[in-house]
Amino acid sequence: MRTAVQAKQPLARNVMPAAVNAANFATTAAPKETKKRASSTTTKAKAGTSKANAAVAVAADAAGATAKRGGAKAKAPKKEKLKPWQARGADGKLLPLPSASKPTLRSSFLIYMSERVSQLKGDAQYQKTSPKTGAQVVDIVKMAKAVGAEWAQLPPHLKARYEAQHEQEKAAYEQALAEWKAALSPDDIKRQNAYIASQKKKGIKGTAFLRDPAKPKRPNSAFFEFLNDLRASEAVIPNITEFSKRGGERWKQMSAEQKAPYEQRALQALEQYKRDLEVYNSTRGPEL
Repeated sequence: MRTAVQAKQPLARNVMPAAVNAANFATTAAPKETKKRASSTTTKAKAGTSKANAAVAVAADAAGATAKRGGAKAKAPKKEKLKPWQARGADGKLLPLPSASKPTLRSSFLIYMSERVSQLKGDAQYQKTSPKTGAQVVDIVKMAKAVGAEWAQLPPHLKARYEAQHEQEKAAYEQALAEWKAALSPDDIKRQNAYIASQKKKGIKGTAFLRDPAKPKRPNSAFFEFLNDLRASEAVIPNITEFSKRGGERWKQMSAEQKAPYEQRALQALEQYKRDLEVYNSTRGPEL
C-alpha cells in the first residue's frame, strides 16, 4: 500500500513543476505578445503621425505659397499709351482736339447751299428711304449735286449777294478766330500740331500747323530786309513772283559794303528774337 502511494508521489512532484513552468511560460509569453502588439500599434501610430505630419507640411507649404502670392506686390496696371495728340481730362474722358472748337467761315457757295437745302428738303425727288429706320429722309448727296450744278450756272449778278454775305461773315470769323487762337494753351498747340503731322504723313495736306500768337516771330534775313526796302520804294508790284526774282538778281550784284546795313539790321533783330524767345520759354513752357 505504501509502495503504491510512494510510487504515485513522484508523478505528483513531476506534475507540479510542469504546471509551474506552464504558468511561468504563460506569464512570460503574455508580456512579449503584448509588447509585440504595442510595438505594432506604436509603429502604426508613428506611421500615422508621419502621414499626418506630411499632410500638415504639404498644407503649410500650400498656405505659405498662398501667403507669398497674396503678400507679393500686385502687378501695376498697364499704363495707357495715348497717341501724341490725345489727352484725358479730369473726368477720365478723352479731350477733343482744339480744332473741334475752331470757328469756320462759310464760302459764298455754302451760303447758297444752305439756303437752297431749306427750300428743297420737302421736294419728293430729293427724298429717300432710310435703310435703318424705313423713314423718308433727305437725300443730301443727290441734293448737293443738283445745287452745285445750279451754282455753276448762276449769273454773276445773282452770285453777288452771296459773295457780299460771305465778306460780312468774314469779319466776324476773323475776330472769332483770333480769340480762339489766343485761348489755346501750349499743350493745345502741341496736340493739334501732332495730329496735323500725323495727317501729313498719311498724305493728307491742306492744314497748316498752329502757331502760338504769343511766341516771338523769327526775324527776316538780310535779303528779306532788302526786299522790304525795295518793296516800299516801288508804288505798284504787279507780280510778286517776278518782283522776288528781280530782287534776288539785284542782291547778288550788290557788294559786301552795300549788303552790310541789311546784315547788321538782321543781326540785331536776331539777337532781340533770341532774348524774347528765352522769356517766352520761361513763361509758357518749352518752345513749340
